[in-house]
Amino acid sequence: MSRGPRLRLRRALAIAGLALLPPASAQTLIQSPAPAPAPRRLPPPSAALLRSLEGFQHDLDALDQTLIPGAAGAGRAETARKSALPPLPAPAATALPSTVQAVQIQRRLPLSLAEALQVAVQNDPDLAVAVQGVREQQGLVASARGRWWPELGLNLGGGFAQQRSYSSVWTDNAGLYPAGSPFLVQPQGWNLVQTNLGIGTARMELGWELISPGRSAAIAEADDSLRASRQRYADRLRQLQLDVSVAYYGLQLADQLQRIRKAMVESDTVVRDQVAALKQVGLVPRLDLLRAEAALQQSRYRLEQAEALRLSRQRQLSNLINVPFDVTLTAIEAVRLQPPWPLDLEQTILRGWTDNPQLRALQAARDALLRQADRRAAELLPSLRLVAGAGYGQGVVTQPLIELKGCCGSAHIPQLLNQSSDWAAGLQLHWRFFDGGVTSGAVAASRAAAARTDQTLARERNAIRQRLEAAFFDHRAALGQIVAARASYSASREAFRDVRARYQLGLANYTDVADTVTTLTAAMEGVAESTTLANVSYAQLLRELLPVPDQPGASVALPLVLGGS
Repeated sequence: MSRGPRLRLRRALAIAGLALLPPASAQTLIQSPAPAPAPRRLPPPSAALLRSLEGFQHDLDALDQTLIPGAAGAGRAETARKSALPPLPAPAATALPSTVQAVQIQRRLPLSLAEALQVAVQNDPDLAVAVQGVREQQGLVASARGRWWPELGLNLGGGFAQQRSYSSVWTDNAGLYPAGSPFLVQPQGWNLVQTNLGIGTARMELGWELISPGRSAAIAEADDSLRASRQRYADRLRQLQLDVSVAYYGLQLADQLQRIRKAMVESDTVVRDQVAALKQVGLVPRLDLLRAEAALQQSRYRLEQAEALRLSRQRQLSNLINVPFDVTLTAIEAVRLQPPWPLDLEQTILRGWTDNPQLRALQAARDALLRQADRRAAELLPSLRLVAGAGYGQGVVTQPLIELKGCCGSAHIPQLLNQSSDWAAGLQLHWRFFDGGVTSGAVAASRAAAARTDQTLARERNAIRQRLEAAFFDHRAALGQIVAARASYSASREAFRDVRARYQLGLANYTDVADTVTTLTAAMEGVAESTTLANVSYAQLLRELLPVPDQPGASVALPLVLGGS
């Protein structure tokens, strides 16, 4: 019998059998599913992968101690300093190394953020510039105040002169004088006389501005300029605190990313090796090996990025703090979340404008320009000055050569001492009536510069508000991101525990493990990045509200949180 008739016969017999069954039994037989195929047997767990997962678990525990609040050891420094911080003097301002050894890194020194701020205050070139600016203005203030006092000067002089004279008689004076007179000159007579003169003088001079309309304006201008320089010094302290904090937080993040991605590379390496072994015995297709290799290379790519970022952040912090050329600074502290910002937005803006060094520096600069206008306008007003002087002079006249041949028999003295003294006192009145618009033009220029500074003040006021608002919104968003990142991290950790247990029992394969580890590392990076964003935005808010001294000689303590140390 052919195959077609046999199939038709079997189908007919089956239909006939169903017709002989009760209705319920027939319905049950028709609806009963076919037996499920036996599950494919998973490869046995890899001992190397299990060890990698155990090491990854240790990394998770370390991350809990640094990022998750309430964990054992949370917030503590990873490495306790066993000795005092070594001195880190700033290189000479004019130093330019010319050898490779001079710039080759010889030491790697871990610092906390507080220590980094302390060294930065000592070494920062911009802060040193601000200090010298204050000292410059202090000198100018002392110079302006000195105009209240009289000027007293001493002039000393001395010199030597020599003169030789020859006289010849062309016409005698016979008949004018009687015979035998000493003034009688003989015909063809002559004389030769050499005279040496030595002179010494001393003079005291006194000058005193009794009435000077521009003096008070000049002193006020210098005072305002000094106040502006002090506010620029205070503002540099605030900016230094922000720059060092941002650099340090960036270094902490780079360190954390490097540790996370290094663990990811180790895990992907073990997974790739297991897949390669399974592929070799024919248990997995070539596609799985290619996917594992691609994941590993991507992890290595991200690790290289993290390592480059960490080295760059180390040098950024070292150059910012201005440490010796052969020293690189590292972070001794792990990423730690600062407390939430304690003020609302409106209070933050108001306090940011209150006693702000940037605004006060501009206000002082405007006042200095107005005082400059007053000083220039005072040049057209009368001024009265007291002047006095007294002097003494002494001279010695010597005639070492005197030859008389029938001529000029007047008295000649071989050596003569001459002394003289004098004094004078009086008042000088100066009043400029007309200068062709020179003074009025200078006054108008100073007042225009003051008005321009007002507009700069307005722009800076708005910029401060914009920075505060942006940092406030970023900080609030970062706190929300931290909550989401930590929730994702907690869920990923639970998933990691489950997949690890399932892999040990043979209920999950390497693909499940790799996917779970990838999700977990992304969550770990999210926690670190959101924490860093919150800390940076906190530092940006603190920069506008940080209380700092405006005297270069005062003690400087830059707190990390508002109202704390």
